[in-house]
Amino acid sequence: MHVVAFAPARRVDVLDVGGVRAEFPVTGFRVDNFPEQITLPLVLAVYTDKGIDYDPRRYIVARSPSGERLSALECTWHWPDVPGQPVKFWVSTHYLPLVATSPGVYTVGLYDRPDASEADHLFPLPVARAVNPLVSAKQPPVGL
Repeated sequence: MHVVAFAPARRVDVLDVGGVRAEFPVTGFRVDNFPEQITLPLVLAVYTDKGIDYDPRRYIVARSPSGERLSALECTWHWPDVPGQPVKFWVSTHYLPLVATSPGVYTVGLYDRPDASEADHLFPLPVARAVNPLVSAKQPPVGL
């Protein structure tokens, strides 16, 4: 199986005519506070030769900047051959929830096993605290 696309998107829509529409790229998140719940839309697009990979299984895993596993999704589907076609394609969308506990570079990876340490595809996801431009860091807190 060959991965054509594996990436977080700003938004993902499944189309009635088949396939997906996605807004790329997601280059990171800014959150108001830590910890913060994030739900990350993902696109996985793959292809393979007919006659193989009838019931593939992959795992999407989010890890913290320190490497701790935060969230995992199992991706599995039945993938029959298409008569008359030498190649078959599959596109799917997933929504991965994770809790960002601190600023840093989180990773979202595509793995063969849920406990694997080596990812076939790895996407870095920087998470930082949002800065309010209306509040000056030099101002004392109100009421003091």
